[in-house]
Amino acid sequence: MSKLTNATKDSMTETGMSRPTSGDELQQAAIQTFDLCKSFGDRQVVDHLNLKIYPGELYALLGDNGAGKTTTIGMLTTLLKPTSGTFSICGFDGRKQPEKAKGMFGIVSQDIAIYQELTAYENLKFIADLHGIKSGIANERIKDLLQRAGLADRAHDRAGVFSGGMQRKLTIAGALLHSPRVLFMDEPTVGLDPASRRQIWESLKEFRAMGVTILLTTHYLEEAELLADRIGVFREGRLVAEGTIEELRHQIRGIRGIAVRLTEWHDSERIEKMMAEIRTMFGEANFDHLRNTINLSQPGDGELVNTLQRVLAWLSDNKISFSRFATSEPTLEEVFLAISTDVNQGGAV
Repeated sequence: MSKLTNATKDSMTETGMSRPTSGDELQQAAIQTFDLCKSFGDRQVVDHLNLKIYPGELYALLGDNGAGKTTTIGMLTTLLKPTSGTFSICGFDGRKQPEKAKGMFGIVSQDIAIYQELTAYENLKFIADLHGIKSGIANERIKDLLQRAGLADRAHDRAGVFSGGMQRKLTIAGALLHSPRVLFMDEPTVGLDPASRRQIWESLKEFRAMGVTILLTTHYLEEAELLADRIGVFREGRLVAEGTIEELRHQIRGIRGIAVRLTEWHDSERIEKMMAEIRTMFGEANFDHLRNTINLSQPGDGELVNTLQRVLAWLSDNKISFSRFATSEPTLEEVFLAISTDVNQGGAV
């Protein structure tokens, strides 16, 4: 998608979408839940969810299929009635003031929410009419949004002939027509080609820079890592971890990698002896024969600096020369898998 035009930026700023500057504005959550629960029969799908997402923040709710992400979005957008608990959108109680809450947000669901028989322009004009946007303002916004979506030259083509990526872009344009302060995006890049995904990512970054609060649900780890200010890890209806990617990495010990590439090649007996000593000292470790490299993880009960000093001391005591000594931060995927494993085993993160 191309950059926002000045007209669209101005219209969004006028409706309160500029980034908040005062302390009070920053402290008031754009989205907040209070012990939010949803059950279907005996099955608890969302279990006492407490979220607080601030204005202008892009928050990624990360979880595998069936974790409860879409059900959460359904409640926050008033499509599903919570079993218990409540929530607020920009200060409006979602259960007591649903109409006011609805006026604050736009939704991009997993499904393509457009009429196939209507043109791109007609789809957006229909949505503008539903929101009661005056014709002149609506036409200007539609023009800007189609331009930004790269669909200006297809404005009068039927949406049914568009590719999946083009239809998704049109859906996002529809969600932005009324200049919402909050945007809910439920796995918006599912099924898109890499180029279309990247275009949508760039648009999300731009919306965030303008002060739009975005709640993004995804099971794409790369997506959350690249885009989110904060990430919530959702597992079996519960928020099991939350923070920036750096904070999540620090919550999980024992998954920071340490790699030592040896200068000399050793016979199998010598390697087995070395690895036995390494495992005794540091726990899990393996030897990459192709790269002549020892790979181990930082022990869960030790600080990284101390671990590195111990590894270097062991190499020196055994007169083992090396050409490379490096550490690697855990990826979000490794963090997610570690948290998920811990939860399944009943541990605390």
